[in-house]
Amino acid sequence: MLWENLREEEFTDAIRRSKGLCIVPIGCLEKHGQHLPVGTDVIQATEIARLAAEAESAVVFPPLYFGEKTGAGEFYGTVILSERLRMDLLREVCFEIRRNGFSKILFFNGHGGNTAMLSQLMRSLLKDKNDFLTFSYSLGSDFPTPKKLLAGQFDYLTKEDRNVLNSYVEQKKRFGHACFIETGWIYGIRPETVRLDKVHEESGTTTHRFDNFSAMGIETPFSWMANYPNSYAGDAHDGMNERIARAMVEYSVKKLAGVIHFLKNETVSDTYLTEWREKQK
Repeated sequence: MLWENLREEEFTDAIRRSKGLCIVPIGCLEKHGQHLPVGTDVIQATEIARLAAEAESAVVFPPLYFGEKTGAGEFYGTVILSERLRMDLLREVCFEIRRNGFSKILFFNGHGGNTAMLSQLMRSLLKDKNDFLTFSYSLGSDFPTPKKLLAGQFDYLTKEDRNVLNSYVEQKKRFGHACFIETGWIYGIRPETVRLDKVHEESGTTTHRFDNFSAMGIETPFSWMANYPNSYAGDAHDGMNERIARAMVEYSVKKLAGVIHFLKNETVSDTYLTEWREKQK
């Protein structure tokens, strides 16, 4: 159920059917090589959330395009907002979702850079002693890798498709950003935005410039940008088609539907929230 498609009188039943769970797709606007659209992170999170919410009833909030983005401003299409504005927006969205009757909010994250931001958001909301729960689940928590697809039940994959996937595995191809997997997600969701002929136009290979920092456990805001200057991380791989793309989308939809089912029916977090609020008095 898409929030924006519901009529006002339908919300009461929607809240009941979703057991008070609202999903918020969130990503960012940034370059994804030259073969994928800048809205990739939001496009894939929103559509997978919509499909999962059809399989396991939940309400999907309008997608949030303005996630954590402080680098990559040298590329067209990138949108960078201040940290203060982003956090204020996320907090206000949570309060409005709660005001409308939802007690559980799941941020479905399509952008790796949002992970720390969402963790900070959820912890900061505890200070207000709110009566709603927030959760975060990333699309990248369980990638539909070729190895997993080969082990899954996707009867429509042809022998040729399986050869493509086997080749990816045998050649030990890497995935990461604007990679074979993200290409599959978008090709399965909005194929008209994908240019498979441009997959090899830029390199997704690391420069290794900041590898020594990572090896020593040192975090720096430059590591990813310097190692992947084309905003593309992963080994280019041919063979993507509508069947492989379909399998990748279906894999991720099933995983998210499982998360939705769990959150709708678990009571541990509700119980602990009550206990925690009592401790704060």
